[in-house]
Amino acid sequence: MQDHVLLCRGVLWPAEPGTPSLSLRDENDAARNISLDSGVELGFGVLSGRWCLGHQLIQDRTHRTQVPCPTGARVARGTQCESCEAADQSRAMHDFHRSGRAGAGLRDYLMQEHWLYIASFAHGVSKIGTAANPSKWRRLAEQGAVSARYVGLAADGAQVRILEDLVTRELGFTQQVRAQSKVRGLLDSRTSCAALDSLTSERASRVREFLATLPIAGDETFRVVDEQWAAPAQAAALLEGWDANELQPYPADLAGGEHGFTVAAVLGQGLGVRLGNAPDLFVADASMLKGRKVVLGQYVTESPAIQSALF
Repeated sequence: MQDHVLLCRGVLWPAEPGTPSLSLRDENDAARNISLDSGVELGFGVLSGRWCLGHQLIQDRTHRTQVPCPTGARVARGTQCESCEAADQSRAMHDFHRSGRAGAGLRDYLMQEHWLYIASFAHGVSKIGTAANPSKWRRLAEQGAVSARYVGLAADGAQVRILEDLVTRELGFTQQVRAQSKVRGLLDSRTSCAALDSLTSERASRVREFLATLPIAGDETFRVVDEQWAAPAQAAALLEGWDANELQPYPADLAGGEHGFTVAAVLGQGLGVRLGNAPDLFVADASMLKGRKVVLGQYVTESPAIQSALF
Protein backbone atom coordinates (compact mmCIF):
# COMPACT_ATOMS: atom_id res chain seq x y z
CA MET A 1 0.00 0.00 0.00
CA GLN A 2 1.12 3.56 -0.71
CA ASP A 3 1.67 6.01 2.13
CA HIS A 4 1.00 9.10 0.02
CA VAL A 5 -1.62 11.57 1.20
CA LEU A 6 -4.55 11.49 -1.23
CA LEU A 7 -7.44 13.92 -1.62
CA CYS A 8 -10.80 12.13 -1.91
CA ARG A 9 -13.58 13.30 -4.22
CA GLY A 10 -16.04 10.57 -3.23
CA VAL A 11 -17.51 7.79 -5.35
CA LEU A 12 -17.22 8.34 -9.11
CA TRP A 13 -19.62 6.58 -11.50
CA PRO A 14 -19.01 5.92 -15.22
CA ALA A 15 -21.26 7.42 -17.92
CA GLU A 16 -22.66 4.00 -18.87
CA PRO A 17 -23.55 1.12 -16.50
CA GLY A 18 -20.31 -0.14 -15.00
CA THR A 19 -18.11 -0.26 -11.93
CA PRO A 20 -17.74 2.90 -9.80
CA SER A 21 -14.48 3.97 -8.20
CA LEU A 22 -13.31 5.87 -5.17
CA SER A 23 -11.89 9.05 -6.69
CA LEU A 24 -8.49 9.95 -5.21
CA ARG A 25 -5.86 12.52 -6.25
CA ASP A 26 -2.24 12.71 -5.15
CA GLU A 27 -0.20 15.84 -4.37
CA ASN A 28 0.39 16.34 -8.13
CA ASP A 29 -3.35 16.02 -8.88
CA ALA A 30 -2.76 12.68 -10.60
CA ALA A 31 -5.62 10.18 -10.34
CA ARG A 32 -5.14 7.28 -7.91
CA ASN A 33 -8.66 5.93 -8.19
CA ILE A 34 -9.62 2.61 -6.62
CA SER A 35 -12.15 0.46 -8.49
CA LEU A 36 -14.96 -0.53 -6.13
CA ASP A 37 -15.47 -4.04 -7.44
CA SER A 38 -17.28 -6.47 -5.18
CA GLY A 39 -14.66 -8.13 -2.98
CA VAL A 40 -12.06 -5.36 -3.11
CA GLU A 41 -10.37 -4.71 0.23
CA LEU A 42 -10.06 -1.08 1.21
CA GLY A 43 -8.03 0.29 4.13
CA PHE A 44 -7.26 3.92 4.91
CA GLY A 45 -6.71 6.50 7.61
CA VAL A 46 -8.48 9.87 7.43
CA LEU A 47 -6.58 13.06 8.28
CA SER A 48 -8.24 15.79 10.31
CA GLY A 49 -9.84 18.61 8.33
CA ARG A 50 -11.48 19.12 4.95
CA TRP A 51 -10.00 20.63 1.80
CA CYS A 52 -11.32 22.46 -1.27
CA LEU A 53 -11.91 20.23 -4.30
CA GLY A 54 -11.16 23.00 -6.80
CA HIS A 55 -13.37 24.14 -9.66
CA GLN A 56 -14.48 23.25 -13.18
CA LEU A 57 -13.80 24.99 -16.46
CA ILE A 58 -16.16 24.00 -19.30
CA GLN A 59 -14.79 24.07 -22.84
CA ASP A 60 -17.85 22.63 -24.61
CA ARG A 61 -20.52 19.96 -24.20
CA THR A 62 -18.01 17.10 -24.09
CA HIS A 63 -14.90 18.65 -22.55
CA ARG A 64 -14.34 20.11 -19.11
CA THR A 65 -11.30 20.57 -16.90
CA GLN A 66 -11.18 19.95 -13.17
CA VAL A 67 -8.78 22.55 -11.76
CA PRO A 68 -7.28 21.80 -8.33
CA CYS A 69 -7.56 24.56 -5.73
CA PRO A 70 -4.60 26.91 -6.42
CA THR A 71 -3.99 27.46 -2.70
CA GLY A 72 -4.97 24.03 -1.39
CA ALA A 73 -7.38 25.79 0.92
CA ARG A 74 -9.08 24.14 3.87
CA VAL A 75 -12.85 24.61 4.08
CA ALA A 76 -15.16 24.72 7.07
CA ARG A 77 -18.21 23.54 5.09
CA GLY A 78 -19.06 22.35 1.60
CA THR A 79 -16.42 21.28 -0.91
CA GLN A 80 -15.11 24.60 -2.28
CA CYS A 81 -13.34 27.67 -0.98
CA GLU A 82 -14.78 31.08 -1.93
CA SER A 83 -12.29 31.61 -4.77
CA CYS A 84 -12.98 28.24 -6.41
CA GLU A 85 -16.72 28.64 -5.98
CA ALA A 86 -16.55 31.98 -7.81
CA ALA A 87 -14.37 30.51 -10.59
CA ASP A 88 -16.49 27.38 -11.12
CA GLN A 89 -18.11 27.66 -14.55
CA SER A 90 -20.57 24.84 -13.88
CA ARG A 91 -22.43 26.74 -11.18
CA ALA A 92 -24.16 29.05 -13.67
CA MET A 93 -26.03 26.14 -15.25
CA HIS A 94 -28.52 26.04 -12.37
CA ASP A 95 -29.66 29.62 -13.01
CA PHE A 96 -29.10 29.91 -16.77
CA HIS A 97 -32.80 29.46 -17.59
CA ARG A 98 -33.56 32.56 -15.51
CA SER A 99 -30.48 34.75 -16.04
CA GLY A 100 -29.43 33.74 -19.57
CA ARG A 101 -25.82 34.20 -18.44
CA ALA A 102 -23.24 31.55 -19.30
CA GLY A 103 -19.80 31.35 -20.87
CA ALA A 104 -19.36 29.90 -24.35
CA GLY A 105 -18.40 26.45 -23.08
CA LEU A 106 -21.31 26.15 -20.67
CA ARG A 107 -23.71 27.52 -23.27
CA ASP A 108 -22.63 24.79 -25.69
CA TYR A 109 -23.07 22.17 -22.96
CA LEU A 110 -26.59 23.41 -22.24
CA MET A 111 -27.57 23.46 -25.93
CA GLN A 112 -27.93 19.68 -26.11
CA GLU A 113 -30.78 17.36 -25.27
CA HIS A 114 -31.65 17.03 -21.58
CA TRP A 115 -33.83 14.49 -19.80
CA LEU A 116 -36.40 15.21 -17.11
CA TYR A 117 -36.84 12.45 -14.54
CA ILE A 118 -38.47 11.41 -11.29
CA ALA A 119 -36.13 9.58 -8.88
CA SER A 120 -36.97 7.90 -5.59
CA PHE A 121 -34.63 7.08 -2.72
CA ALA A 122 -34.58 4.51 0.05
CA HIS A 123 -36.29 6.77 2.61
CA GLY A 124 -39.30 7.11 0.29
CA VAL A 125 -38.73 10.64 -1.02
CA SER A 126 -39.00 11.35 -4.74
CA LYS A 127 -37.44 14.30 -6.56
CA ILE A 128 -37.69 15.91 -9.97
CA GLY A 129 -34.35 16.29 -11.74
CA THR A 130 -32.55 16.80 -15.04
CA ALA A 131 -29.65 15.16 -16.86
CA ALA A 132 -27.76 16.05 -20.01
CA ASN A 133 -27.99 13.28 -22.59
CA PRO A 134 -24.40 11.99 -22.08
CA SER A 135 -25.08 11.76 -18.31
CA LYS A 136 -28.50 10.14 -18.68
CA TRP A 137 -27.68 7.00 -16.66
CA ARG A 138 -24.80 8.28 -14.53
CA ARG A 139 -26.70 11.23 -13.09
CA LEU A 140 -29.11 8.89 -11.30
CA ALA A 141 -26.44 6.36 -10.36
CA GLU A 142 -24.26 8.96 -8.64
CA GLN A 143 -27.25 10.31 -6.71
CA GLY A 144 -28.07 6.91 -5.24
CA ALA A 145 -31.54 6.49 -6.71
CA VAL A 146 -33.30 3.20 -5.96
CA SER A 147 -35.95 3.67 -8.64
CA ALA A 148 -36.43 6.26 -11.38
CA ARG A 149 -38.43 7.07 -14.51
CA TYR A 150 -37.66 9.48 -17.32
CA VAL A 151 -40.70 11.64 -18.03
CA GLY A 152 -39.55 14.09 -20.70
CA LEU A 153 -36.88 14.88 -23.28
CA ALA A 154 -36.13 18.55 -23.99
CA ALA A 155 -34.06 20.10 -26.75
CA ASP A 156 -31.80 21.97 -24.35
CA GLY A 157 -30.85 22.58 -20.74
CA ALA A 158 -32.67 25.88 -20.37
CA GLN A 159 -36.00 24.44 -21.46
CA VAL A 160 -35.71 21.36 -19.22
CA ARG A 161 -34.98 23.50 -16.15
CA ILE A 162 -37.99 25.69 -16.82
CA LEU A 163 -40.09 22.52 -16.85
CA GLU A 164 -38.36 21.26 -13.69
CA ASP A 165 -39.28 24.47 -11.86
CA LEU A 166 -42.83 24.25 -13.19
CA VAL A 167 -43.28 20.69 -11.89
CA THR A 168 -41.90 21.76 -8.51
CA ARG A 169 -44.27 24.72 -8.31
CA GLU A 170 -47.42 22.96 -9.56
CA LEU A 171 -46.98 19.41 -8.21
CA GLY A 172 -44.77 19.99 -5.18
CA PHE A 173 -41.82 17.75 -6.09
CA THR A 174 -38.54 18.73 -4.46
CA GLN A 175 -35.39 19.22 -6.52
CA GLN A 176 -32.91 18.32 -3.78
CA VAL A 177 -32.44 15.41 -1.38
CA ARG A 178 -29.63 15.43 1.17
CA ALA A 179 -26.89 12.90 0.46
CA GLN A 180 -26.85 11.62 4.03
CA SER A 181 -30.63 11.07 3.95
CA LYS A 182 -30.26 8.85 0.88
CA VAL A 183 -27.71 6.61 2.58
CA ARG A 184 -29.44 6.66 5.95
CA GLY A 185 -32.66 5.57 4.26
CA LEU A 186 -31.12 2.16 3.58
CA LEU A 187 -31.18 1.54 7.33
CA ASP A 188 -34.79 2.66 7.76
CA SER A 189 -36.88 -0.04 6.10
CA ARG A 190 -40.16 1.79 5.72
CA THR A 191 -40.87 0.31 2.30
CA SER A 192 -39.49 -2.21 -0.19
CA CYS A 193 -37.95 -2.10 -3.65
CA ALA A 194 -41.20 -3.24 -5.25
CA ALA A 195 -43.35 -0.77 -3.28
CA LEU A 196 -40.98 2.12 -3.95
CA ASP A 197 -40.86 1.31 -7.65
CA SER A 198 -44.65 1.29 -7.76
CA LEU A 199 -44.71 4.66 -6.01
CA THR A 200 -42.15 6.04 -8.47
CA SER A 201 -44.27 4.86 -11.38
CA GLU A 202 -47.38 6.53 -9.95
CA ARG A 203 -45.56 9.80 -9.32
CA ALA A 204 -43.99 9.76 -12.77
CA SER A 205 -47.45 9.22 -14.30
CA ARG A 206 -48.69 12.32 -12.48
CA VAL A 207 -45.85 14.35 -13.94
CA ARG A 208 -46.41 13.01 -17.47
CA GLU A 209 -50.12 13.83 -17.27
CA PHE A 210 -49.24 17.36 -16.19
CA LEU A 211 -46.61 17.81 -18.90
CA ALA A 212 -49.05 16.60 -21.54
CA THR A 213 -51.37 19.53 -20.73
CA LEU A 214 -48.69 22.13 -21.48
CA PRO A 215 -48.54 23.88 -24.87
CA ILE A 216 -44.91 22.79 -25.23
CA ALA A 217 -45.97 19.12 -25.30
CA GLY A 218 -46.93 19.51 -28.95
CA ASP A 219 -43.75 21.37 -29.86
CA GLU A 220 -40.92 19.64 -31.72
CA THR A 221 -38.46 20.74 -29.02
CA PHE A 222 -40.03 18.61 -26.28
CA ARG A 223 -41.77 15.28 -25.91
CA VAL A 224 -43.21 13.37 -22.98
CA VAL A 225 -41.47 10.01 -22.50
CA ASP A 226 -42.09 6.87 -20.46
CA GLU A 227 -38.81 5.10 -19.80
CA GLN A 228 -37.48 3.21 -16.79
CA TRP A 229 -33.99 3.73 -15.43
CA ALA A 230 -31.96 0.63 -14.54
CA ALA A 231 -30.30 0.63 -11.11
CA PRO A 232 -26.60 -0.35 -11.03
CA ALA A 233 -25.85 -4.06 -10.79
CA GLN A 234 -23.28 -3.09 -8.13
CA ALA A 235 -26.14 -2.06 -5.82
CA ALA A 236 -27.83 -5.49 -5.76
CA ALA A 237 -26.54 -6.70 -2.39
CA LEU A 238 -27.45 -3.42 -0.69
CA LEU A 239 -30.96 -3.41 -2.15
CA GLU A 240 -31.50 -7.05 -1.20
CA GLY A 241 -30.37 -6.33 2.36
CA TRP A 242 -32.59 -3.26 2.51
CA ASP A 243 -35.57 -5.26 1.24
CA ALA A 244 -34.98 -7.87 3.94
CA ASN A 245 -34.34 -5.28 6.68
CA GLU A 246 -30.94 -6.89 7.35
CA LEU A 247 -28.52 -3.99 6.85
CA GLN A 248 -26.43 -2.67 9.74
CA PRO A 249 -24.94 0.82 10.27
CA TYR A 250 -21.19 1.03 9.79
CA PRO A 251 -19.78 1.28 13.35
CA ALA A 252 -17.51 4.30 12.79
CA ASP A 253 -17.51 7.78 11.25
CA LEU A 254 -15.71 7.94 7.89
CA ALA A 255 -14.93 11.62 8.51
CA GLY A 256 -11.99 10.58 10.68
CA GLY A 257 -10.02 7.67 12.13
CA GLU A 258 -8.79 4.45 10.53
CA HIS A 259 -10.94 2.06 8.53
CA GLY A 260 -10.62 -1.28 6.79
CA PHE A 261 -13.31 -3.39 5.12
CA THR A 262 -14.29 -5.41 2.06
CA VAL A 263 -16.58 -3.69 -0.42
CA ALA A 264 -19.62 -5.79 -1.33
CA ALA A 265 -21.94 -3.27 -2.99
CA VAL A 266 -22.26 0.40 -3.97
CA LEU A 267 -25.35 2.61 -4.32
CA GLY A 268 -24.65 6.26 -5.09
CA GLN A 269 -22.28 7.38 -2.33
CA GLY A 270 -23.31 4.50 -0.07
CA LEU A 271 -21.06 1.49 0.42
CA GLY A 272 -22.18 -1.96 1.51
CA VAL A 273 -19.17 -3.43 3.33
CA ARG A 274 -18.14 -6.63 5.13
CA LEU A 275 -16.11 -6.53 8.35
CA GLY A 276 -13.83 -9.49 8.87
CA ASN A 277 -15.72 -12.79 8.90
CA ALA A 278 -19.00 -11.27 10.11
CA PRO A 279 -21.94 -12.25 7.85
CA ASP A 280 -23.64 -8.87 8.16
CA LEU A 281 -23.63 -6.17 5.50
CA PHE A 282 -22.83 -2.72 6.92
CA VAL A 283 -23.80 0.61 5.32
CA ALA A 284 -21.06 3.26 5.16
CA ASP A 285 -21.57 6.80 3.84
CA ALA A 286 -18.70 7.61 1.46
CA SER A 287 -20.00 11.15 0.96
CA MET A 288 -18.31 11.87 4.31
CA LEU A 289 -14.96 11.37 2.55
CA LYS A 290 -15.42 14.19 0.03
CA GLY A 291 -12.75 16.80 0.61
CA ARG A 292 -10.94 14.61 3.13
CA LYS A 293 -7.31 13.55 2.85
CA VAL A 294 -6.59 9.87 3.33
CA VAL A 295 -3.59 7.59 3.61
CA LEU A 296 -4.02 4.04 2.32
CA GLY A 297 -2.87 1.27 4.63
CA GLN A 298 -3.52 -2.10 6.24
CA TYR A 299 -6.27 -1.02 8.63
CA VAL A 300 -9.13 -3.10 9.98
CA THR A 301 -12.54 -2.06 11.28
CA GLU A 302 -13.73 -4.52 13.89
CA SER A 303 -17.27 -5.84 13.61
CA PRO A 304 -19.45 -4.86 16.57
CA ALA A 305 -21.57 -7.37 18.44
CA ILE A 306 -24.99 -7.45 16.77
CA GLN A 307 -28.12 -8.74 18.45
CA SER A 308 -30.52 -10.37 16.02
CA ALA A 309 -34.06 -9.07 16.01
CA LEU A 310 -36.50 -11.27 17.95
CA PHE A 311 -39.51 -10.34 15.88
